[in-house]
Formats: sequence, structure tokens, C-alpha cells
Amino acid sequence: MEPIHLNRNWSPRTMHHLYSKPHCIFLLIFCVVFGNVLVCVAVSRERVLQTTTNYLIVSLAVSDLLLATLVMPWVVYLEVVGEWRFSLIHCDILLTLDVMMCTASILNLCAISIDRYTAVAMPLLYNTRYSSRRRVAVMIAVVWFLSFAISCPLLFGLNNTGTTCSFADPAFVVYSSVASFYVPFIVTLLVYAQICVVLRKRGRRTAPPCRHGLLTQSETLVKEALVHPVEVEPGQFLPRTEQSLPPPPAPQTSSSHSRRARISLSISVGPAPVLPSTVTRSALTPRPPTLDDGMRGREGWRERSGGREKWCITKERVRGRLSQQKERKATQMLAIVLGVFIICWLPFFLTHVLKAHCRSCCISPSLYSAVTWLGYLNSAVNPVIYTTFNVEFRKAFIKILHC
Repeated sequence: MEPIHLNRNWSPRTMHHLYSKPHCIFLLIFCVVFGNVLVCVAVSRERVLQTTTNYLIVSLAVSDLLLATLVMPWVVYLEVVGEWRFSLIHCDILLTLDVMMCTASILNLCAISIDRYTAVAMPLLYNTRYSSRRRVAVMIAVVWFLSFAISCPLLFGLNNTGTTCSFADPAFVVYSSVASFYVPFIVTLLVYAQICVVLRKRGRRTAPPCRHGLLTQSETLVKEALVHPVEVEPGQFLPRTEQSLPPPPAPQTSSSHSRRARISLSISVGPAPVLPSTVTRSALTPRPPTLDDGMRGREGWRERSGGREKWCITKERVRGRLSQQKERKATQMLAIVLGVFIICWLPFFLTHVLKAHCRSCCISPSLYSAVTWLGYLNSAVNPVIYTTFNVEFRKAFIKILHC
């Protein structure tokens, strides 16, 4: 069987350079496999990581794994040997897998951006467990179906020239580049831009009334506190005034019950706010429970402003605010993943199109090889990003490696 030669200009210097690279390239392949297997194991073992976004991250890790195991070794073979010694069908399968895995990577990032937008803009819809599982399953299925649909024309001989095992058909180069990279890239950027708009609007909201949980400087909050050895229950405070109730009778219960006495804080409302550190134990006076206690909410803080009593910033709101901060951090981490993906793959797709359509452009084989491996390098970088910017992933990785 005649070998299928690559459409490149080979020289002894180039061949010597390629023969010196395989050790570094195989180290890169090992890092890709090791890091992405670690991601999959972490999500499968740690319940805290089993979220819709992380399931999409697992799908991204699987595409990187398949790229490292099914494609990269053959690319090393092509670069070292300089010719394809197998059948043309095997070459078509290799190129199909190459396009499919790279397409799956960018489409997974596009799906992750849509998932992040749903989490930020429509949290009620996003937090429905059944719909979330169904949604992420549909998204992963669509990602892999589109990846195969974009790459499958190679299986039907669209790219065959009879002499090379490379992307030789100019029409297919444009088609695959636009469908695999440029369109998903633009969609993902637009979605992340919309996410930034939503987050910025939330950050610029003016202070609403207290029922929305935001406070002004002239208002005084009496917080839920724990003052040792007295145990405090939230929302059970009254300011001490000249007409305050007389002290309660001597306690007749055990000392353990007396520790649970309700207390009130004496804080003045004036131009100079009282710092929490100025409230001493002497300013705390117990009061007996009243009939209104049963009608008051047991969560939240109580506020007095101009003689009006309001309830604001309940624990649910605090929990929601913490959830928003968590979503913001997750969005920032995934935006970094997208940025690194663009840095790694944009040079390849620009060079890929120029090489096929610009005959006057002098693109050397070493340059094309360099941008190709820069794109493959992205598969090894993602687990490093997760470890750096996600505490839960970092804890899971340490736990797995210590076993």
C-alpha cells in the first residue's frame, strides 16, 4: 500500500526538530488524560460537585480525554514519520474525530454559558431539580449530536484528495471552521456579555425600602447575636428607654433556663452611629416575654427607624445573597475557561483558514504545527483552572490524590 504523504515541505532540520519533540508531547498527553480523569472522578464521587454546570464540565472533560487518547497520538505519529502508512478510511476517521472533539469542546463551553445565564437571570427556573437534570441531559445530547453532524461529512469522502491525509478541501475548511468555532464562539461571547449586563444591573441598584433588605446609614439594626453566657434568640429585642418595663422577678428556674433569658439592646439613633463594639454587657437588660412574641418572626433582624419597626434581611435573603455570590464566582471561573480556550484555539483557526485560501500567505509547517499544539494544550489547562479558582474542585482533587 502506497503511503499517503502529508502536504508539507520536509527538511532534515524540520525532521530533527520533530524527533526531539515527542517526549514533551507525550508528557502533554499524559497531563491531559490525568487532569481530565481527575475531573470526572471528582464530580462522580463528591456530591457537592454534582451540579448542572459541573455535569457540562464533565462533558467538556470527556471531549478532552477522547481528543488526547484517540487523536493526539496519531498527530504525533504524522509529525514524526511524515507520512500516513494506513488506509485512507482510517485517515478520514482520524480527521473526523479531530474535528468532532474540538467542536464538542467549544459547544460544551457554549452550553455552559447558556447554563450560567439561566442561573443568573432565571434562578427560580434554574433551581428546579427535575427540570435542571432534564435540561442538562438535553444540552449534552445536543452538543454531541451537533459535533458529530458537523464532522461526519469527512466520513463520506468530502475531504479526500487521494494524496494527503490532511484538511485539503478549501470548502470543508471554511465550513468546519465556521460551524465548529466561529459561530459557537460568537454565541458564547454574546451570552457572557448578557450575563455581565445582568450582574451589573444588580450591582447598581439603588437602596430600596427596608423590606427589600437594604439599609441606610441613619437606620439602626439590632442584630441576632450571641452574648456569652446569655443565649440570644433573634428578633426578640427592644430598646431600653425611661419607660421600659420593670425588671422581672427573681428567676425561680434552674440556672440552665436562666441563661436563655431574652435581652434587649440599648442603642441610640443619632447622627453618630453606635459601633457594635461599644455595646457592653451592662447595656443588656432582660425582659419578660410578651404576648406579641408569638406573632413575631423568629428569623431576621429587627430595625427601628423613626419609631417604625420593620423586619428586613431574613436568613432566606442572606442565603439568597450568598447563592448569588456563588453564582458570580462560578461565572467568573467559566469566563476564564472561555478566555483561555479562545487564546489557545483562535490562532489555529485563523491559520487554518489562511492556509487553505491564501496561496500567497507563507505559512510554514512549523508554524502550523505550533498553533495546532497550542490548541491541544487547552485540554490540559482546564483542570488547572478548576483547581485554581474553585475551592470544591481543589478539595476533591486533594482528597482523591491522598487516597
